[in-house]
Amino acid sequence: MTISTKMFNQQTISNLGRLSVQLGELQTQVASGQKPIRPSTDPIATSKLFAAKDLQAGLERFRSNIDRVEARLSDTDVATGQVQNLLIRLKELSIQASNDALNAEDRMAIRHEVTQHKHALVALANSRDSQGQALFGGYQTNDDPFKINVDGSVSYTGDNGLHSLPVSAALNISTGVDGISSFMRVQTQEGPKSVFNIVQEFETSLEKSAIHATRTTVDSAAGALLTFDTGPNPTPLGLRIEGPLGQADVSADIVYGTIDSMIAAVNAKTELTGVRASAAEDGNALVLLATDGNAFTISHVETDGVTGAEDTPSNAIKLQQIRSDGLFADPITLVDKDSDLSASLSSLDTAINHFSIVQAQVGAYAATAQMQSELLARKEITVDEAISGITDADLTEVVTQLQSLLVNRDALRQVFAKVGQQSLFDLIR
Repeated sequence: MTISTKMFNQQTISNLGRLSVQLGELQTQVASGQKPIRPSTDPIATSKLFAAKDLQAGLERFRSNIDRVEARLSDTDVATGQVQNLLIRLKELSIQASNDALNAEDRMAIRHEVTQHKHALVALANSRDSQGQALFGGYQTNDDPFKINVDGSVSYTGDNGLHSLPVSAALNISTGVDGISSFMRVQTQEGPKSVFNIVQEFETSLEKSAIHATRTTVDSAAGALLTFDTGPNPTPLGLRIEGPLGQADVSADIVYGTIDSMIAAVNAKTELTGVRASAAEDGNALVLLATDGNAFTISHVETDGVTGAEDTPSNAIKLQQIRSDGLFADPITLVDKDSDLSASLSSLDTAINHFSIVQAQVGAYAATAQMQSELLARKEITVDEAISGITDADLTEVVTQLQSLLVNRDALRQVFAKVGQQSLFDLIR
C-alpha cells in the first residue's frame, strides 16, 4: 500500500505540473492575444508565418527606401525652387540695367549684386540632404561638386550619375537629378551653357556697359575716325547721329570693315543731321564731319550677331577724334549695351524655363514615390492581417480552455488532499 500511495502522489504531482504549464501558456495567450506557433505542433502555420514574416521584412525595406526617396526629392525640390527664385531676381536686374537713365556707377552696383547672387547660386548647387550628401553631385556625394575658379568661372567636379532606390520588386525611383543636366546644360540659342556661364555673361555685359562708352560727343572741327570691328558675315550696324541740324538713325550691313554702305547711309541723312561721311585715306575707316564744323554726338549703337557678353566687345565701333594737327586722339569703344543685356535677358529666361522643367521632373519622381507609398501601405495592411490571422489567439476558445483546466486542477488538488489525509484504518474500514 505504501508503494501505491507513493505512485499516486508522483502521478498527481506530475499531472499538476502539466496542468500548470498548460495554464501558463493559456494565460500568456490571454495577456498577449497571441498563440504559440511551433514547427512541432503546427508545421503548416509555421511555414505560412515564416513566409509572411519574410514578406513583411521586404516591405519594411521598401518603406525605408521610399522615405529616403521622398526626403531627398523634397530637399531637391526646395533647392531648385530657390534657384528659380534667384534667376527671376537676376532677370529683374537685367531689365533694370537696360534703363538708359542708369550711369556707369549704377550698372557696376548691379554687377556687384549679380556677383553675390552667383555665389548664392553655387551654394544652392552644392546643397546637401539630411544625411550630408550632395544633391547634385551625381555619385560624388561627399565633396562639393561645384567650385568657383580664380577667373570667376564655375567648374563641376561631380558626374552624371543618377541615384535611385528600389521601392518595389519591379520599380526603382530616382532620388533627384544630376548636376550636369540641371546646372551645366541649359539649351540657349547659342547652344548649351551652364547656368553659371549665363550669370557670368550678365556680369560681363554690365561691366562692359559701365566701362565702354554707349554715347560720345565729337567736338573737333576735323571730325572723327570710325573703325568697324566686324567678321566675315554681313553684320547689321546702326547708330544715331545728333548733328547741328537734328538727329537721325542710320544703319548698314558691314563685312570685314568695308564702309561704302555705311557712307551711303550716313550721307542719305545729311540733310537731317548736318553730318556727312567720307572714306579715310586707307579706305578701311570712315570719317564723320559736321558740315559747319560744330560738335555732334554718336549714340544708340546697335549690333547684331552678338553671341553673349564678351570681355572684349565684338561688332563694336572704335571712334577716334581727329585733332587739329591731323593726329588721332585715344580711341573710344562704342558698344551696344542693349544687345548684350538683351542676350543676357534671353538666356536668363531660358535658364528659368530650364529649371521649371527640372523642378517638374523632380515633382514627377515625387508623385511616383507617393503613389508607390500608398500601394505599399495597402500591402503592409494585407501582410499584417495575414500574420494576425496566423498568430492571433481565439480568446473565447482560450478562456474556455483555461476555465476547464482550472476546474480540472482544482478537482485534482482536492482529490490529492483528501487521499493524503486518509490512514490505513480508513481503507480497511
